[in-house]
Amino acid sequence: MTTPYTVNDAKLKDALIDAQERIKRAEDRLARVACADIAAGVRDILTGGEPTAPFDATHLRLTAQRDSHVLSTDGTYWTASGEERRIEIVDLMGGLLGRVNLLNLDNLRIWRPMCEPEATSGDTASFRLDLVRAAQLPDEVHTSARVAEIRARLAAATRRPWTVEEIVTNRNGGIVTAGAPDAVHTDFVIEDGDGMKVAELSVNYDGPEDTETPAEDIAATRANAMLITHAPVDLVFLLAYLDHLAGGEDAEVPALRGYCGHCGTALYVSNACETPTALDGSTQCKGTPAPHSIHFPRRHVLRS
Repeated sequence: MTTPYTVNDAKLKDALIDAQERIKRAEDRLARVACADIAAGVRDILTGGEPTAPFDATHLRLTAQRDSHVLSTDGTYWTASGEERRIEIVDLMGGLLGRVNLLNLDNLRIWRPMCEPEATSGDTASFRLDLVRAAQLPDEVHTSARVAEIRARLAAATRRPWTVEEIVTNRNGGIVTAGAPDAVHTDFVIEDGDGMKVAELSVNYDGPEDTETPAEDIAATRANAMLITHAPVDLVFLLAYLDHLAGGEDAEVPALRGYCGHCGTALYVSNACETPTALDGSTQCKGTPAPHSIHFPRRHVLRS
């Protein structure tokens, strides 16, 4: 008997936990959006569907029945001066009640902090939802202004991938090997995918005004150069994974990019990885060497 497949149990467990956490985050977000939608519903009822018209409502009564999991409302609301008023039943049943029903005991930790408790009567607990707070719907991290700015800067940058070249020279400007006795200057030249220079970092160690710790400074500058070089693809990965965590499109879904110029294998990329790979994740051509010959693996290359 053969084993048709194997399961990575640790990876599967982590994936299940991740999926459950994403569902929970989505449910929490739905509850928070529902609170803002309730505030919008009260406004629309009181303004006759004219969002810019003036209205006066700061709190709405929410009710929780002992024998019911979801919240409800009798339409009672309060004005800024504390006057109690009531929304007509026909307006209540026209959609506002359904919005309130999205709140329940499972998402209590989302709506409860925006409520003031009222006295419990019999089997009914009442709360006053602060409509002003509910209406201020906060952005999620992946849709925040800061992340939008990051996406814009990334989109405006020149073509990826970026590369870095380390150039070591002597006093005469001749290129020497790193660590050579006559080395006095090290450049890190960063270029984009079209060969355009993006940045240049330098370390001088040839005189009294230069660094006294060249090895340490070169290592630190090399680290900075690598950070700059990999920043575009790292940001692409992190933004895609942020969307993934927020419940958006799966960052790892492969998309056909092209075919290998050596072996014809279909090559794929994803939002999480821009390196073209075969569907099995391999980056090298697979082939059978000719008789009495040596087979040297080579990397997939996109057919131009």
